[in-house]
Amino acid sequence: MPFDAGVVAEIQTKVDLLAYVSQYVTLKKRGREYLGLCPFHAEKTPSFSLNADKQLWHCYGCDAGGDLIKFVQRYENVDFQTALRMLAQRAGVELRESKDAGRRRSEREAIYEANAVAASYFAAELKKSHAALDYLRGRGVALETAEKFGIGFAPDSWDGFAAAARKSGVDLELAARAGLVRARPQSDGYYDFFRNRLMLPIHNLTGEVMAFGGRALGDETPKYLNTPSTAAYTKGHHVYALNVARRAAAADGAIIVVEGYIDAIALHQAGFANAVASLGTAFTLEQARELRRVAPNVYLSFDGDKAGLAATTRSIDMLVDEGLTVEVVALPAGKDPDEIVRTEGAPGFRALLDGSVPWKDFKLELAFRQAAASKFVNPSDIAREVMRVVVQERDPIVRDRYVKAISRKLDISETALRRVERGEPSAARAMGQYPPRRPFEQIRAPSAERELVQLLVVRPALVERAASRIGADEFEDTGMSDVFRHLSANRDRLAEGMNPLTLFTDDAVGADLSRLALSSPPLTIEEDEQRFDRLIERFERKRMERRLSTIDEELNGLLTRGLPVPDVLRDEYNSLTTSLRGSRPNGKEE
Repeated sequence: MPFDAGVVAEIQTKVDLLAYVSQYVTLKKRGREYLGLCPFHAEKTPSFSLNADKQLWHCYGCDAGGDLIKFVQRYENVDFQTALRMLAQRAGVELRESKDAGRRRSEREAIYEANAVAASYFAAELKKSHAALDYLRGRGVALETAEKFGIGFAPDSWDGFAAAARKSGVDLELAARAGLVRARPQSDGYYDFFRNRLMLPIHNLTGEVMAFGGRALGDETPKYLNTPSTAAYTKGHHVYALNVARRAAAADGAIIVVEGYIDAIALHQAGFANAVASLGTAFTLEQARELRRVAPNVYLSFDGDKAGLAATTRSIDMLVDEGLTVEVVALPAGKDPDEIVRTEGAPGFRALLDGSVPWKDFKLELAFRQAAASKFVNPSDIAREVMRVVVQERDPIVRDRYVKAISRKLDISETALRRVERGEPSAARAMGQYPPRRPFEQIRAPSAERELVQLLVVRPALVERAASRIGADEFEDTGMSDVFRHLSANRDRLAEGMNPLTLFTDDAVGADLSRLALSSPPLTIEEDEQRFDRLIERFERKRMERRLSTIDEELNGLLTRGLPVPDVLRDEYNSLTTSLRGSRPNGKEE
């Protein structure tokens, strides 16, 4: 872990889990816990549970769970270090790196630093390039806007950035792994990856530059040249300008999605501060989740050409499946948002937003048009095509209305349409019928090993005592053995106040432990200590039983061979037998 345990514990103390989660999830008190709709999957019945006393949460629908930091990681789609930085800023805590991390920063951090040098270099070069400045003026982008988004320019030079990076102390081998330069194939040295391109930095939610998009100024190909996947950036996982659009999107409850970088920038300049770009031709699952964490409603405003329609259709499926409400903004043929705000101003694009249509209406109209365009179309084919759209509607009442409207339009009986609806193989998933969540009351009683781990997660102060009396090798459950070993190895961090679940980065382990901890009975510290003693006694009894079994085998072997039994072995056998009789659960001796 790159940060001091005391700092992590301080952040967890100052940022309350209930207060933080309540910003994004409507929670209602029920008994000892708070329940709400899970923010990580679409559902209508609450399965997200939070315990404010234990500072833990768990969703019994998608089986996710963990502590405050894990919630931020999942909700903001960031790694542990980034989540901790976000929380530290909220808590007003200065992050102090651990000694090991201070000596060796991660590759991701090093790439962020290299990208920062590159962003400064490109920004400085923009001011020197008449061609780049003319391009921005032609697209209606003001210099103030360019500075706000960190727009720069990569000059038409083979080693301009490489030389600047070397001068700034950036390791060029690291710069190559960051996608900024490439090694010369037949000689030593490196050459610039981006040349003669407008440079658009892609930031993460905390402001670091993850990657760059390089746009050709003319008709050069490719039109866009983008940073490949690196330790700091995974293609298809991020959304352009979300770092500057998220506050406005959260306030409006909606986010505008366009195709291109310049489209998003132009909309911001025109006053649409909740605009982002998709960084691709269609949305991925990870991008859809990023949007859902910011706002529940999406305006899709892709180009109206054939490729744009295809991208819109694919994006709708991904966004709707993640529980977002989607409206489609129809753009005039051959125009993009950038051109509209340049020629018609903000009112022109606002009118298009106001005229947006629900995604179902868009897809139905598209299906009708495509079916009607075929020479061999028949009502049955059209019905099947449009019903593929209808089954994606989760609300049964709205779905029923669509069936009635389609029945009238195609002159096909509702009964026949409903047969098509029921026969659609993907209908169950499309209508959001997820597997039933685990009922709270059906959580089985844990074994002694799981119960001990459960208690240690709830009462981490007991880890030191447990580690002094039993070892991880005494667990028969290998999973619980690994957990106990990890807790024991980090008892110093736990003693500083760190949440035990913070130690476990594996999502499956964290979910299992959060579920286990939330099912722990509400006992006082004294009662839990008594419970702890009983559990340790059970471990010690098992240890004695194993030792007695081993001695019994030795005694049988000696007696079978006619050899004398050593007094020390006989005494240990008798002592163990007496102890086991006295430690029976019912307290009675035989």
